[in-house]
Amino acid sequence: MFQGYYNGSSTRKHPCDIEDIIQRAHLFNVDKMLITASTIKESRDHFELCEKYANQFDSTAGVHPCSVASEFYQKKNNNGEEKEVEYTNELREDVDQKLEELRRIVIEGYNLGHVKAFGEIGLDYDRLHYSTREQQIEMFRKQLDLLKKLPFKLPLFLHMRAACDDFVNILKPYIESGVVPKGNGVVHSFTGDEDELQKILDLGFFVGVNGCSLKTEENVKVAAKIPVDRLMIETDAPWCEVRKSHASYKYITPYPNKFYPKIEVVAGSLSSGNEAKPAFKLDENLPFPSIKKEAYEKHANFVQSNIDAGQEGSTNAAIGIYSKPMIKSRNEPVEVGLIAKILCKIHGIDEDDKIEKFIDQIFANSCNLFK
Repeated sequence: MFQGYYNGSSTRKHPCDIEDIIQRAHLFNVDKMLITASTIKESRDHFELCEKYANQFDSTAGVHPCSVASEFYQKKNNNGEEKEVEYTNELREDVDQKLEELRRIVIEGYNLGHVKAFGEIGLDYDRLHYSTREQQIEMFRKQLDLLKKLPFKLPLFLHMRAACDDFVNILKPYIESGVVPKGNGVVHSFTGDEDELQKILDLGFFVGVNGCSLKTEENVKVAAKIPVDRLMIETDAPWCEVRKSHASYKYITPYPNKFYPKIEVVAGSLSSGNEAKPAFKLDENLPFPSIKKEAYEKHANFVQSNIDAGQEGSTNAAIGIYSKPMIKSRNEPVEVGLIAKILCKIHGIDEDDKIEKFIDQIFANSCNLFK
């Protein structure tokens, strides 16, 4: 999505805007970002991003549970019919070579200083149409077995959705044997109930919260019970934005606020003249234009034409309607402040000094785990 491609389409909706995304993040003090891998190819490809944007990105290496079928299992014979590819429960003949390739990528990335965690690995029973339960369990274990062959300990970046008991039962032997040091990882994008939260905490892991973790009142209630010394906040961008339909949305306040301090720069005008309705609008919670992906070029032309017509502003504006746009329904690292705001509110923290202490602790949790 950050390259301009959406929903598997080969047609680009807009130019790559990674540098604009980094700029928006830096403007509100998001200094480093962890890119999570879903496949072996992504695990290696992320090295290029880490090198191109030095000191901006770190990465993970691993195969997501929804990707294990396409990565490690044999295709079904569709008898020449054109339909979506399906996979058997038979492992590919080269599965050991692929796992060895992943192990080498982890070691290379670690030595380069890029790879900070092993993952995203785990179980996802909400999306069994991608990989079956049996496939996910088998490859979760096989990927965890790779940890025995590493000359160092890496924290785990874990995915668990609607699969808590199997997830815990698989991990326990690795923790008890010392292959996985207790607490050396995060279960990200947590959406479980209170009982599942306790099971994760009993394993010692951190718990990551994003917009998907805060959809319902039950989600909010559970998130409020995560101890601050086990809590992390994340975006999971480009996914998991906080939507207006989410139970947690009511806790967000518009810019400027404690989490998004006012930026004093020339922002440009709010419309292209004396229109009754502005051509573009700012995001409801942040000082950037919010547009549909198809309107990217239209916005760029709007800005340039207004500047050419002598209106005050700049094509390099940091904020305001002339600044580079955010894309509707596409999450970004800068939006982690929204999660921070919600977590403070549901934990009952309103005073500035207590907010700072709370967020400093969460920030330290991430920095200490992903060293």
